[in-house]
Amino acid sequence: MEDIKSVLLALKDQALEATQKADADFYQHYLDDRAIAIVPFGVFDKKAIVEQMGSGHSPFKSVRIDDTQAIVLTPESGLVLYKATYQQQDKTLFEVFVTTVYARIKGEWKGVFYQQTPLQKTMRPS
Repeated sequence: MEDIKSVLLALKDQALEATQKADADFYQHYLDDRAIAIVPFGVFDKKAIVEQMGSGHSPFKSVRIDDTQAIVLTPESGLVLYKATYQQQDKTLFEVFVTTVYARIKGEWKGVFYQQTPLQKTMRPS
């Protein structure tokens, strides 16, 4: 039987490597046609994601990944969570919580949803 958590974590690692290499071909296959990404500067469909990742100018080149978790939702779906630290062009660090949702579609695992939530430095009481 397939270890779904290991598959999901391997997909996350492959996606991070493809981002570093600006590998649009990887993202073309990795993402479902209905994939959506929600990031601090907008909402993107698959076409826009592939273009951005292949441009070589992606702001998503992480310098550190922490607290990774894989959660199996069903035998056909799961998600990966982690905290990513990115170095911005001005050399400051930007931290986000990342969630990627995966679904097994026609026997293949595909990225279907990706979201970044900026990490606040301090919590303020309500």
